[in-house]
Amino acid sequence: MLKVTFILIFGILTSCNSDDKAISLDDNTSIPNEDNSPNLPNGGSDENIELFYYSKRNGVNNIYKSDLNGNETSIIVDSNNHDWWIRVSPNKQTILWYKSPLNVSSDNEFNNYEQAALWMANLDGSNPRKVIDLDDYKWSAQGVADWSPDGTELVMAAKEQNNWGIYITDQNGQNPVRISQDTNVDYADPSWSPDGQKIVFSKFVGLNLEVHVMNMDGTDEIQLTNDDAFQNYDPYWSPDGKEIAFESKWTILDCFLLGKWAIRKYNFDTQQTTDVIKDDNRNGLARWTNNSENIYFSISVCGDFARIGRINRDGGDVEIILEDSTFPYYDCDLVE
Repeated sequence: MLKVTFILIFGILTSCNSDDKAISLDDNTSIPNEDNSPNLPNGGSDENIELFYYSKRNGVNNIYKSDLNGNETSIIVDSNNHDWWIRVSPNKQTILWYKSPLNVSSDNEFNNYEQAALWMANLDGSNPRKVIDLDDYKWSAQGVADWSPDGTELVMAAKEQNNWGIYITDQNGQNPVRISQDTNVDYADPSWSPDGQKIVFSKFVGLNLEVHVMNMDGTDEIQLTNDDAFQNYDPYWSPDGKEIAFESKWTILDCFLLGKWAIRKYNFDTQQTTDVIKDDNRNGLARWTNNSENIYFSISVCGDFARIGRINRDGGDVEIILEDSTFPYYDCDLVE
């Protein structure tokens, strides 16, 4: 999640109807199609999934993977830096993530965009190498990089001068091109459509952060959500192209203004936004399974993301997949 401090100050305090009408696409811009032994839904279709995540151990966030039974393997362990926001390449050969220094506030341990460097390594953590330093492109901050579906490009957010924009680079983080066209407002949290032709992202509309889509060259921006009382982050397209799942901060009146967060989704057929899970927790960073049937997500209570859960796309069969009372599990990406 690309946090913007502005949101915390001006966040809207009440919730809105989860079936708010969204702005539609026209016909010419259509979208392509601690118990660590959980009961697997859908006939065990998720049984071969591995989860890649970061977790804070001994005061440092580093990267690990686990099967659904909790059998964990260390991937990136660096006692001198925080490692966070891991994303696995489509060919399952390479990981990318951000590395930032220790000795920062707890709020910035894995959101330290102003000191972040983008790194890559082999899937097992070998051959780590830095691919984008902030000085490389004279950015003042960077974050939330993700792979294109064919693995040949990356999309990310970066801050140049006063505003955050969206950039596309080649697969090695080189030759950045800014595709976002409005230089007077912040963009955040970009990711790709399943066919690689569009980018979904969050962007301010007044004081609200709304989900938008645009072509991969930055043309034809279209606003999808129109939620007066939500701030919408981290949108991800379902692999079948039918829906976009995202997290929504729907109240700040809890947990020292950290608020409550829902997982919601936008449906292209109905042009409606509905809840997947909305409760007293902070639910975030929805990651779809390849068959679009299930969503893995982070669950926290009053601050720290402590667990990784799973839910089906319609909001049923909620399960805790990874949980430990001694350390948290943050975010996740899936290898199936």
